Formats: sequence, structure tokens, C-alpha cells
Amino acid sequence: MTGIVHYSKLNVDDAVAFSLRSIGIGWAANYVSLVAILTLITVCISMTYALSRMIYSLARDGLLPQSFKQLSKTSRVPKNATLLTGVASAIAAGVFPLASIAAFLNICTLAYLILLAYGIIKLRKDKGMPKKGEFKTPLVPLLPILSILICVSFMLQYSLDTWIAFGIALVVGLVIYFTYGFRHSTLAEEK
Repeated sequence: MTGIVHYSKLNVDDAVAFSLRSIGIGWAANYVSLVAILTLITVCISMTYALSRMIYSLARDGLLPQSFKQLSKTSRVPKNATLLTGVASAIAAGVFPLASIAAFLNICTLAYLILLAYGIIKLRKDKGMPKKGEFKTPLVPLLPILSILICVSFMLQYSLDTWIAFGIALVVGLVIYFTYGFRHSTLAEEK
């Protein structure tokens, strides 16, 4: 793109389409814009399915109410979890700016990756090295610690508003866990 347009003019939301329009290829710019919109729709649908399946799994494990593990008889889709995900997503999209939602989801993902890296360290400490055929992570604990440090450095770049939203979500999650999930967990019942 910098071979087409000077880099100082590329500080726009649609840099590729902007570059194509600037050299007179409007049809290609429109095509790129259309593909970007269709890709966003596909990602939203995929994330809705993924989140509803995660809610379903948490309900199946007893960490969320059992109503979220009900599957549709015809399609085997977790209907209540999908409905919750769709309604919550629609409300969030209507109330909050897209950039704020993206920042919130990014900081939540980074926190998840930190927990995952910590879990690998704890797993190796408690269970020892994996047996043949089990999942292996190289360079434990060096690689997970490096992962944690990188994720924390990314998280520190977010605004106070994003941190407040993350803190609220964390508190809500902990309240749900300690008031409902902890007592109903199937893992806790097995112990």
C-alpha cells in the first residue's frame, strides 16, 4: 500500500480500499470493502456459536444453571445459551461503541491466556511431565512465564475504561462462581 499512497495518508479505517480508490480502481475498493463486511458478519456468527457452546459446557459442568445445557431436539444446538449470547451481543452492540467492545474482548482474551499459561505451569508442577501420547508444551516454565509477561505488557496498554469494564466483568463472574458454580460444580461433587 505504501507503494501506492504515501504512508501519511493511510491513517484511515479502510486503508486498502482507500489505496485502491486513490489509483482509480474503485470496483476493487468496493469489493475489498464488501469482503471486509462479510468477514465481520462471519466472525460474529462464529463467535456466537463458540460462546454459546462454552456456556453450554459450563452449564453441563454445573458452573451455570442447567437450563443453559438444553439442546434443541432437531439441531442439537444449545438453544438457551445461544439465545442468551445473541441477546447480550445485540444489547452490547447497541449500547457500546465497537472500539470499546473490541478492547474489552481483547483484554478478556489476554487474561484468559494468562490463566492458561499459569495452568500449564501448575499442571506440570502437580502432575509432572506428560506421558507418551499426552499434550506437551515445550520449555515449561520458561515459555508460559514469557507468555504471561507478554500478555501483561499488552494488557497494560489499555485505557482505564477498559480496565473498569474488565474489573466489573471479573467481579460478576466471581459472584456467579461463588454463589452458584462452586456449590453445583460436578468436579466438586466428584471430590
